[in-house]
Amino acid sequence: MVVSEQLKKQIVIEVLALVFLIGVILYAIFAIHKSNDNKITSIQGMVIVVDDTNMKSLEKHSDGEGLETEGVKYTVTNNNPNDVDYDLVIIPSIHDEEVLKQIRVSADDLYVANLTELPRNGSGYVLSSYTLKSGYTKVHLIKAWFMLSTPDSLLKDKITFEYRLEKK
Repeated sequence: MVVSEQLKKQIVIEVLALVFLIGVILYAIFAIHKSNDNKITSIQGMVIVVDDTNMKSLEKHSDGEGLETEGVKYTVTNNNPNDVDYDLVIIPSIHDEEVLKQIRVSADDLYVANLTELPRNGSGYVLSSYTLKSGYTKVHLIKAWFMLSTPDSLLKDKITFEYRLEKK
């Protein structure tokens, strides 16, 4: 009788340990999947993480409403021994000027501008220029939306953006 009670306790302990192990494995799988939502790159000692999981397709908004959207977090860490100057560049997936003229953008909630009025950098537009001190990290917040006056006929294509850091 004593042996069977010990055996029951051992089985319960092993089942609980197995359930715990399965929980840890599921958590690890979820954590790995979540980290894959970020795009992580490294350019000459600069570590860049783009989290665009909250970026929704562009919608019509006033500037105030556009600034309240979640946008994209773009984190830059300078691991170089010296300060680094860089441009934050946004590259739209389309090149139709008529559509691009209807897009408003914001960087770090500091200003709002028409996308096509920003300085060009190859196929993209320079949102802003920055200097980052050695060992520091800067988190940029990028938002984009269509102007309220945008004709519905221009809203048919889904527009995505690539975000790039260009060292000067």
